[in-house]
Amino acid sequence: MKTSRTPNNWTNILFFSLTPLLAIAGIYWLYASGRGVPAATWVLTAIGLYATGLGITSGYHRLFAHKTYDAPWPIRLFFLVITSGSFEGSALEWSSDHRTHHRFVDTDKDPYNIKAGFWFAHIGWLFKRPSPPLLYDNVTDLLRDPLIRFQHRYYIPLAILVSFGIPTLIASLWGDPWGGFFVAGVTRMVFNHHATFCINSVCHYLGTQPYSDRHTGRDSWITAIFTYGEGYHNYHHEFPGDYRNGIRAWHWDPGKWLIYGLKKVGLARNLKKVQPDRIFQARLEMDEKKLVQKLATHPGLAKIDWHHLVSKNRQRLIDAHAHFLKLKQDYKRLKSEKMDYVADQMEKVHAEIQKARENFERSLTEWRMLLRNPVVA
Repeated sequence: MKTSRTPNNWTNILFFSLTPLLAIAGIYWLYASGRGVPAATWVLTAIGLYATGLGITSGYHRLFAHKTYDAPWPIRLFFLVITSGSFEGSALEWSSDHRTHHRFVDTDKDPYNIKAGFWFAHIGWLFKRPSPPLLYDNVTDLLRDPLIRFQHRYYIPLAILVSFGIPTLIASLWGDPWGGFFVAGVTRMVFNHHATFCINSVCHYLGTQPYSDRHTGRDSWITAIFTYGEGYHNYHHEFPGDYRNGIRAWHWDPGKWLIYGLKKVGLARNLKKVQPDRIFQARLEMDEKKLVQKLATHPGLAKIDWHHLVSKNRQRLIDAHAHFLKLKQDYKRLKSEKMDYVADQMEKVHAEIQKARENFERSLTEWRMLLRNPVVA
């Protein structure tokens, strides 16, 4: 498939090819020379991994590229400085590429188009220069931020300082400057590179599509673990304006926890969330699409009005869900009023919520039975 990136970018080719070799050679030399790597250096490496990794997910991705929440200047500055150590470009460049990816996903204009091949989406796209060059016309809102302009202008010295200089200086405190450089610096950076690159490749290749099949984004708890929570990628591509990737409490998404934690201490505001009914509707549409495909190809169901069967069950579930959500909203409203006379109403609504929950769960069970075995249902 044709791509919009043509001339070789030899700077990137050499950088992304030599840094893994430097990391391996450095660790080998540390152990072969008898120096080893102290536990404190490994702890520093782990802290650096999550600091720069969450800088990408909570900062570059969800704050700047998608603007899923607002943050005061100290938090923006922190993300801009610490994420420079990821060596993945300035926030301006990163956000411009990412917005283009969402706008033209899975097409020739997608900078890291998975349909051009797994290798291309993972890292190959970085080996080509953008053609035409980036004009930053899709990030004019970010250009108005003087902190973003500052980071873009001084990105290279910031990246060198944060990625290599600071880990080396910190590890020098316990007499391990070379471990700070090779392990907490170079090795940490290489690992973060490929964790981020997996979002462009693995997250468009491995997993399920519970919300939409109009794009190649996929959900996988496995990829969420080593992409700092970005593995729920089908959801993200369907609802990019949500500050969360993993919407369930048990979904591994440290980025959403960090953002929510910042909100609780007054350092983030206007957190954007997709309404539950929209999410539920998207799941039902995908369920119905898969079910209709299954029913249409089953020879034993030719004389059955399966369109009516599916729509009837689907509508029953939608109504039950809508009623359940409405009662929860009523209860929340009554609770916020904090007046004695609403106590009886709250108790009544609470009882109705329990019944609505049971009705919804029963309808959901019937829907899942239909999905698993439509012939029996």
